[in-house]
Amino acid sequence: MHHKRLVGRNPSLEASKLVLALILAASASRDAARAQAVPETAQIQDVRVGADVNDAGLTRQEEKVLVKTPRSGDFVSGQKAQVEHLERLSDFSQLVPNYRPNVSNPQTSRPAIRGVGQGAGTGNGSENDTGFIIDNVFWKAVGFQWSDFVEIENFELGLGPQGTAGGKNTTVGNIIVRTQLPSFERKATFETSFGNHTHLIEKLNVTGPIIDEKLAYRVTFFYDKDNGFVKDQVTGAGISNANRWGARGQLYYVGEDVTDRLIFSYARSAEYNNNNSGPFSDSLQIFANGTVASSYSSTLFRRLGRMVLTFDRYRPYYTHLGTLSSRTITASNELNWQIGENTFTSISAWGEFRLLPYNNTGNQLIDISDSHTNQWTDQFSQEFRLTSPKDQPLEWSVGLFGLYEKVFNYSETEYGSDAAQWFGTPTTDKGLLWGVDYHTNGKALTINGAAYGQATYHVDEQLALTFGLRNGYEVKGGSNFGWIQPGYLSGNFTLQQLANAVRGASSTQQFFDTGGTSKGANLLTGIFNPSYRYNDNILVYGLVGRGEKASAVNFAVPIYESTNAFKGFQPILTKREVSWDYELGAKTNWFDGKLIANINLYWNDLYNFQSNQTDTSYVDATGAPIRSTYLGSVPHVRLKGAEFTGRWNPIERLWINASGAFTEARYVSYPDAAPPADWIWTTNINGVKPPLTISRSNTRWENLPIWAFNIGANYEHPLGAAFAEWGEWTKQPVTAFGYVNASWSDKILFTSPVATNTYWQAPFTILNTGFGLRSDDERWSISFWVKNLLDRREVTNATTSTNTNAANNNSGWSPGSATTPATMAFTNQPRSFGGSLLVKLY
Repeated sequence: MHHKRLVGRNPSLEASKLVLALILAASASRDAARAQAVPETAQIQDVRVGADVNDAGLTRQEEKVLVKTPRSGDFVSGQKAQVEHLERLSDFSQLVPNYRPNVSNPQTSRPAIRGVGQGAGTGNGSENDTGFIIDNVFWKAVGFQWSDFVEIENFELGLGPQGTAGGKNTTVGNIIVRTQLPSFERKATFETSFGNHTHLIEKLNVTGPIIDEKLAYRVTFFYDKDNGFVKDQVTGAGISNANRWGARGQLYYVGEDVTDRLIFSYARSAEYNNNNSGPFSDSLQIFANGTVASSYSSTLFRRLGRMVLTFDRYRPYYTHLGTLSSRTITASNELNWQIGENTFTSISAWGEFRLLPYNNTGNQLIDISDSHTNQWTDQFSQEFRLTSPKDQPLEWSVGLFGLYEKVFNYSETEYGSDAAQWFGTPTTDKGLLWGVDYHTNGKALTINGAAYGQATYHVDEQLALTFGLRNGYEVKGGSNFGWIQPGYLSGNFTLQQLANAVRGASSTQQFFDTGGTSKGANLLTGIFNPSYRYNDNILVYGLVGRGEKASAVNFAVPIYESTNAFKGFQPILTKREVSWDYELGAKTNWFDGKLIANINLYWNDLYNFQSNQTDTSYVDATGAPIRSTYLGSVPHVRLKGAEFTGRWNPIERLWINASGAFTEARYVSYPDAAPPADWIWTTNINGVKPPLTISRSNTRWENLPIWAFNIGANYEHPLGAAFAEWGEWTKQPVTAFGYVNASWSDKILFTSPVATNTYWQAPFTILNTGFGLRSDDERWSISFWVKNLLDRREVTNATTSTNTNAANNNSGWSPGSATTPATMAFTNQPRSFGGSLLVKLY
């Protein structure tokens, strides 16, 4: 069965061919630039690379987010991203404390804003409380966030209910990424970076005119590869490595009253990034009734006659280790047409995401099973918007939005040669399960249509009232189908024996077909956002917002009891989630904008919060409860906290940035939560059975720090023509630059607060720093950088893996059980260091 791991092309080979083609294209474009010699006066200011800054060093968008807009938000400029080598969303999260991307793999990662995303259920059918927007296009599946971002103009975090001014509705906030427009100024840059773990990053960025003052292009390319920091002792493969590349092309047309931007992107990856935790000791499971589970090592010897090879999570012995391969293709077009004083906007987009994950069939050189889900996602969206001019007594925007998404899940559990002996049901004959594949084919469909409008009425120069309303209708559909593919020696057994063995190994799986079901509902989002500008330095505001999230598709499996009698299905669709958000904040700026200090307080109630649940309403023939996990709804959760953003320019060329977040996420009402593993004992004392459910009401979420802070500084110092004596090419003036950034996290609880075995991770700080030298004409730049200077190995990315084997789930920390060792997740990234050279080709 494992020969299927060879499916797919070599992304490194494809990337090398493409980068050669792009460099040749850049060289040809350079020659054309020399021949045409476009005059400076022909350039159009609106499409230059980089943004103009005011006297305080703020770009227009930065000033809008941090100073003018009466909503909480955060901002990172593209220049800062380039200098500090922020390539992935996890890099940006170290500058934005209340944002945790949790993008450990491109399928079940759960990006979190204000903690939401950490507590929610994962899976391809689930709905996010947070949104991801790139160049004004809303992308629903988390796989579209799985990339390096090498041409960023700016990164923005929008907080609170979204959707009344465009895009799709979300209840907690959006991550907004804007990339560089094509420019009518010819320019090509090539950057190469090399670091430890043989980390190589290549970036190419080429832009210029095709038709002067009318049509411009931009082509970008990245290649990102390293050997990983966890070494498989069998194959030598580097776990948590990088092996990805991508290309992006843009066309930008400027007419008298029309602009049009066409974007196409393509990205590939093939990485060993789905084994995000490892064993650190033998199992430590002590049940709440005082009984102790058998150790993992004794179970391993008793069932398979094997000894434990390692309890070092950085030196695993994987069997049939495979890569997680992905492909992402997107295309979008944005048309802006000036109609009188108003602007009509049309945004059309299509994207597809494909994922083929292969994990491993066991650590310690055992060959048990590999569970993974192949994913095919297609999304189409269309938006029409009409916007009034700015700086009017009444500013307004109205629009229509439509989205179609189709998700197909082809899940499979491949059983290895040790599976029958390990599970022992109903026989230990090795041939019974060897090579057997258990499949489930799940489908999820989303059709969303909405009308929205938002208006701001300026009562006078100080008081403004903003109202927003969005009403949409969304149809969710889903189905699931399960079947068994026989193995190498299945002909020696009856179909019933095979079905019993699969059910014994997986507890619930069998042949089944849920049939298709769908549900439609209105989704209402509304905001009231008054603001009052006390003077030029102080803006205070409030927000009352209501958001609504559609039902999630539960890729449920049927419930069987011990005699294989069918008991029922879990619900295919969850309840809708409703959010009520209340905020109060102030934005202040002092000393001509050189000092910015913003504060925001929020209280957010979420009802029918979508989360993993355990159903114990069915019992088997012996009267024992059947525990079945599914995606359901928690009656009531609450988020409350405070956010701070600050920026200070005390002297010329020195910028200090600081931000902080206090976040408390709590279950207000959750009376029937699933008990943690140590409350499900296997040996009763005095006839006391383990509880079917346990209350999590009025308890805090795990995997989330209460406090998080960031502080950083950037400094530049002109050196003049300091190296003029070295030769003609060094006579250009140069500037030295440097930066430092510290990201501090409070302690984190990685286990249920009601568990008997709890684990707290101590507070820690991630320190990044770098320095370099660049020519004032921007023809070259050289820098040296260190990420995680202190080499802190704390877990920063606790989320759920696509590998459903318990031993491989990245839940932060686990005491293990009789069948799994005690495990801890890998750190997001150990200390990395290197150097970068950026050259302006023309």
